[in-house]
Parts: sequence; C-alpha cells; structure tokens
Amino acid sequence: MARRGENIYKRRDGRWEARYIKSRALNGRAIYGYIYRRSYLEVKRAQAEAKTTSVTGKMEPHSLRHPKNLEAYLTAWLPLIQESVKKSTFANYSGLIRRHIIPDLGKVPLEQLSSELVQDYINRKLKSGRLDGTAGLSVKTAKDIIGLLKRSLKPVGIDLQIKLPRYNLPKPRVLSPTEQSALISTVQCTDDLEGFGVLLSLFTGIRIGELCSLKWRDISLKEGVLHVNKTIQRMENCEGGNSKTIIDIGAPKSESSVRNIPLPQFLLQKVAELKETAGEDDYILSGSRHYVEPRQCQHHFKKLVREAGIQDINFHVLRHTFATRCVELGIDIKTISEVLGHSSVNMTLNRYVHPAFEHQRECLEKLSVSL
Repeated sequence: MARRGENIYKRRDGRWEARYIKSRALNGRAIYGYIYRRSYLEVKRAQAEAKTTSVTGKMEPHSLRHPKNLEAYLTAWLPLIQESVKKSTFANYSGLIRRHIIPDLGKVPLEQLSSELVQDYINRKLKSGRLDGTAGLSVKTAKDIIGLLKRSLKPVGIDLQIKLPRYNLPKPRVLSPTEQSALISTVQCTDDLEGFGVLLSLFTGIRIGELCSLKWRDISLKEGVLHVNKTIQRMENCEGGNSKTIIDIGAPKSESSVRNIPLPQFLLQKVAELKETAGEDDYILSGSRHYVEPRQCQHHFKKLVREAGIQDINFHVLRHTFATRCVELGIDIKTISEVLGHSSVNMTLNRYVHPAFEHQRECLEKLSVSL
C-alpha cells in the first residue's frame, strides 16, 4: 500500500517505509535515505524531520545554513519542523526557545556554542531559572531544553554532551480500595454526566484529555466498545491573535493511543440510559455540542474528591488506580498496556503498576503456603 506523492509505503512485514532525498551526487542524481516505523503517522513525522536535516538545500533557508547567532538559527529552524511534530510539541518548543533559551544564549554565535557553555547555562537554570525568580528550573524542564538544543543543532553538526542530576519521578498516588469505593459512591449519588466520566476513567484508564473529547458516537452499545481516537488539550497559541492559549482537538498522545476498549456491563447499562436523550455528536461530559475542557473537568473532579472525604488528588490518579487494580486482579501486563494505549509494556511496568502493600503481603503468603 502506497501513499501517493508522499514516498511512503506499507511493507509486507507490516512496517511502514518512507523515502526522502538525503543528498545529491555531483551529476545531480538523487541519493535516497530510507526510514522504517511501525505506523504511518510515525514514519510520516520521521520523514518530515529527516527532510529538514538533509543536505539537499531544498528544506533549508539561507539563514539556517549561515545564521548570525543561536537566536537567528532557532528562528529559522522552528518553522521547518512544524509539520513533523504535534501541535503541542511545537508550542512547547516555541515557549522554551522564547522564554528560556533566547534570553540567555540567543546572542551567542553558533561557532562559539560548546558543551561547556551549555552545561554552565543549564547549571545556572537549575539553581535560579524560574521565570518568577523564586527557584531553579525542574530537572524535567532542563531535560526538555537540552533535548530541544540537541535536536535543533544536529543539522549543523553540533553534538552537545550535557550532564543532569539524577531525576527520579515522584511515586504516583493510587486510590486505596476504601477510597475507590467512597469515590464511586459519591459519583453515583451525584448522577451527572461528569460523574459518569469519572466512572468511565476509573474503569478504562483513559486520560483526561481523551475523556473530554469523547462524543456519544464514540461508544458502540452493539459492540460494547469505547473508541478512543482524539484528545483535547489547552496549549500556548503559536498562530497569532489576542488569545495567549488555544484549545486543540486532535490525535491522541501517540499512535498506540488510538484504541478500542471493551466496557464492563454496568457501564454499558449506564450508557444505554444516558444515550436515550443524547445526540450522537454531543460531547459526553456536557451533553451538548460544546466540549468541557480538561481544567474544568479537573475542577469538578476535585469537588467530588472533597465530598468523598479523600485527600486532594488530580484526575490522573484514576489512570494509575485502574492499572494497579488490574495487576492486583491478575490481568496480564500486555492487555493492561494496550488498554492504556502505551507503545511499550515497559512504560506500563515502570510507571503505572503500583501493587498495594496488602496485595504484596497476600502474594508472599501464597508463596509460603506452597512450601
């Protein structure tokens, strides 16, 4: 299967192959590069990225090849990668460049950029890099800046070697069985659409942006399946206008996030009741053609949490709780990973699986009984 005009093909082994001109011989003949990925979307993005770093000169403006300084270079580089990354990634890059990189390194000529210079810059940022001047940047933000600089400077052969402090992700919060029961009871008493959204997330593990984007047509009663194929997120406005931020409704976090999730029977019964008076194009959380954005959903969720007598948590705890309960029930990791929309089971194991202490105790008791 080929995508016309794109030089993208699906191979017999199931992988997608993309071709691009990486250079030209002295006689002008094109020399092609080849990229292989598991999905069309992934290979298309990789192809667009490769085109910006090729030496054909077609994708590179004069200012990118001969920039005055880092600011001029990044200003020319940023539009070139816009089609190869998600809108949210582009907005994040744009913000990091404007707020953090240009004020400190913008006037540095490219030939003077070195690992030592950037290392010193990152060290200063970690100590006192917050825009409000109260503290240093988080290791996560510093890591994002380094990744951006490495990616952007690769086309001109600058290879940065930067060291960061060891960064351990904070241990995620998971609802205990008692807290989970209290939240379910509270939600069932409210009997509103956003309460139903909490149940949907608690028993499927979907992300808050995916929940907010769901319409009633995304649930098939006949198949008993929830179709996840988009997400809503608020991001920085890079398109001009008076608004500082905009709402984007687009593809989910990754190709693996587009998935079908079988729904338990009690949720299907609830769907059947609610769907009787709903339109197919109505958003589930609002019951109308207007969406509920994530921060509004988060606000409503925290109100339900307080009513349930649970210590303050954010919506993402439902996703961690879903994964943990699945593990405790003996569901295999591959299944959990696919339901969560992860591209790798390692992500599920390392970040989303948190067996409760009592469950660990039960497992060890079973081991002792078997002796």
